[in-house]
Amino acid sequence: MVYSYTQISPYLRCPRSYRFRYLDGWQEKETSAAMVFGRCFEKALGAYFCQEDSAVVLFKEWDAYHDAPFEFRKGESWDRLFHQGVHLLETFARDNRVRISSPKKNLQIKMLRALSGESEFVAYLDALGEIDGQH
Repeated sequence: MVYSYTQISPYLRCPRSYRFRYLDGWQEKETSAAMVFGRCFEKALGAYFCQEDSAVVLFKEWDAYHDAPFEFRKGESWDRLFHQGVHLLETFARDNRVRISSPKKNLQIKMLRALSGESEFVAYLDALGEIDGQH
């Protein structure tokens, strides 16, 4: 069996919810715009490190949810999140503090550790790189 923090955390919070999701296969609907936008932004950052147009990737990913019935916080909208994301990507690129060599290899790194028996624990590192010259 493979264990992960993503699975253990919901179990510790609510065993019944864990059962519904991981054993019975139920999926909750995504209602938080910020959560979905965060995943879109993460893909845009990956594109930036792969020397692709990160703003185009952000638009493509986020546009898929343009008409989704999300819950936005006060003052938020689809457009406002998109423009804030582009501004953040521009600032990130201008500051140029983070470097990831070989992004195809060093982004979203899967790590497995053996547990007792045939069980394993899986984790994903967002990236391996440098910030301000420090590993």
